[in-house]
Amino acid sequence: MRTLNSGILLVNKEPGMTSRKVGNLVGKKFNVKKVGHLGTLDPFATGLLIIALNEGTKVLPFLEDDDKTYVAVFKLGLLTSTLDPEGEVIKEETIEPFNELKIRETLEHFVGEVTQVPPLTSAIRVDGKRLYEYARKGESVEIPPRTVTIKNLRLISYIHPFIEIEATVSKGTYIRTLGEDIGQKLKTHATTVSLKRTRHGNLDLKDAKVLDDLTIEDLIDPSAALSFFPKYKLDDRGIVDVRNGRQVKVDAKEEIIQIVDDNGVLHALCRKNGTFYQPFKGFNL
Repeated sequence: MRTLNSGILLVNKEPGMTSRKVGNLVGKKFNVKKVGHLGTLDPFATGLLIIALNEGTKVLPFLEDDDKTYVAVFKLGLLTSTLDPEGEVIKEETIEPFNELKIRETLEHFVGEVTQVPPLTSAIRVDGKRLYEYARKGESVEIPPRTVTIKNLRLISYIHPFIEIEATVSKGTYIRTLGEDIGQKLKTHATTVSLKRTRHGNLDLKDAKVLDDLTIEDLIDPSAALSFFPKYKLDDRGIVDVRNGRQVKVDAKEEIIQIVDDNGVLHALCRKNGTFYQPFKGFNL
């Protein structure tokens, strides 16, 4: 049975809501029960949030490893329990302004592979439990460091004690942690007081809308969202084979391809298997 209203939406998330809350409101607005989101934004954060509806949720795993770009403001001299404005102030000190060249040199230090210790309020799992669950119960836990990649780190402005930066980062990077690490390098602290995601892979904030302005016409269909996989058209018999999980012969060379019908409707993703292509992800569109 075909599923209507399937695809992804680019939401310009406003402050004050969790990513899950945004997803719930989108589902309610369009009367859709199957809703997912990609790349969680904290309640204080804003910007690009990818929301998937129905069959569009099958697209999300293919986007989750994409780089992300953020614009953030760090306040030097401030340390909160969560490294963001929602936490309790642990320490706040007045510090002398830095030479802007010093700020730029410090940022350059973090470009490339860096080791981060995720904040205790993050959602990653340690020993089967999310870190924020330990934090809520006041339990201590050893957090394993992780290696992430800062692809680009650019100073937008420095108006003491605020540093505004743009960062393009790999999956798993915590901007809050990056801010505090920059503060530590400057021999102080730094808390992220503003955070906006402007890009996720090839998807851009300029194409997103706030929740109230979204319409069903803004849905990006799964095939378009997976445009990095080339499309190949099969006749009706080939479509039946694909939908039944059978291998098909396709004149293609790519590792993964989209199989579409004469109307351009996506039916499956297929992976190369010798001289054939094997369906591994089906779509009911």
